[in-house]
Amino acid sequence: MTDDALPWDELFKHLPAPCLVLDRNLCICAATDNYLTIVQRELDNIKGQYVFDAFPEQGERLAMFEDAFRRTLAGEATSLVKVPYSIPVTGNDGKPTGEMKEIWWTCHHNPLRGADGEVHYVIQKAQDVTTLVMAEQLKNAVTRELEHRVGNILSLVSAIVRRTVSSSQDFEDFMSKFDRRLMALSRSNQYLTGEHWDGMTLDTIISREIAACHELSSPKVQMSGPPVTVNTTDAQILTLAMHELATNSIKYGALKSPEGRLVINWTANGSGAFELTWRENGIDEMSDTSHSGFGSIILDRIVPAQLRGEAKRDFGGDSFVYQLSVADRAAAD
Repeated sequence: MTDDALPWDELFKHLPAPCLVLDRNLCICAATDNYLTIVQRELDNIKGQYVFDAFPEQGERLAMFEDAFRRTLAGEATSLVKVPYSIPVTGNDGKPTGEMKEIWWTCHHNPLRGADGEVHYVIQKAQDVTTLVMAEQLKNAVTRELEHRVGNILSLVSAIVRRTVSSSQDFEDFMSKFDRRLMALSRSNQYLTGEHWDGMTLDTIISREIAACHELSSPKVQMSGPPVTVNTTDAQILTLAMHELATNSIKYGALKSPEGRLVINWTANGSGAFELTWRENGIDEMSDTSHSGFGSIILDRIVPAQLRGEAKRDFGGDSFVYQLSVADRAAAD
């Protein structure tokens, strides 16, 4: 070996791969800098230790790795693909803090034989694939959620079609009602993306539906209430309900009458629980319509059933009130 030749242990140390070497007793002999960086340890602190003392685990996780090491010592190359195994968290002093960090690994183990042909060591290439696994889990979760949402939307569209047909005078009347209801559903689903993926607030649902048919800043409209977020399925149903209320108000109620006034307020009573009151005053044409219409079915039956709450409508002279009371969803679930 020439004077400028690199020693084998130094060469191994700087390999651009996360590798660990164990002897037949599964004690740590060597590790690359890349491996030590991943596990946040110094070689001097773990060299000579039994690997499961340096990196303790329990149950099936420990048994899975121990089995792979034993089979490799018997001469078999083994692999563990995308498996979880926690490692100790270290402090600034390089010593374990007592906390554990969950990591997903893909590990390949190969036997290292001596001149006698016997396996003397196991070399493990351990890749941290946590980011990849988290991305796959997120993709799968999003896919499942999209499947659920699409199925729910198609069910709603089917119900809208059937009920709108039954309450329409002719095809033109049907298309007008169906288009407005479909656009309301579309508005809610356009909003339920990005940072709003998990749900919508009551304020957003109500204001978007009123704004679709009337000036939201009008002195005729007053809204108040604390932040209350509902999940995507509930948001879709509530959107249709608010659409029906807003449409009826613009046709027959407070948003049509010169003297009309619309006051919407809600209160929060617990984890997901709320009470909402839609009150219209100063109206002159609105009356208690047939309970067979799709709007009435949404307001009186579908919304309270979906939200496990209670709803009622009151018509009195020049006023109309819709009240919706939703119990604690967490308790109900």
